[in-house]
Amino acid sequence: MIDHRLVLDYHLPPGWMAPFVEGLAQGQTIARRCEDCARTSFPPLRSCPCGASAGAWVELDGTAQIIHRTDGQDGSFALVLFDGAATHSVVRLDNLAPDQNIGRLAKSTGPLPQIILGPELESSHP
Repeated sequence: MIDHRLVLDYHLPPGWMAPFVEGLAQGQTIARRCEDCARTSFPPLRSCPCGASAGAWVELDGTAQIIHRTDGQDGSFALVLFDGAATHSVVRLDNLAPDQNIGRLAKSTGPLPQIILGPELESSHP
């Protein structure tokens, strides 16, 4: 076997998903609403399941219900449904106790955008 180190640097612009990616960096839940059927997708879909491709960017409130959760050596992850969205998201969980089933989108940190769900803020409860 021959050992060889290969380093590749990429710059991948977000393209049409720029509002979504920029929103993650700010902790905003920027979704896409279909102009034909009003179905809202988060993460955004380029084409709606109804077949339409025209959509508008909308901001959701950022809260999500945990549907399924897994905890392991690499962290905690979950399948969630954000309030106002018709699609599910896979998220990384940050500081959510195993018995918590509701969270809020947290700001994405680091060089790559991530969907991170943290605890709800106390001030967000009525």
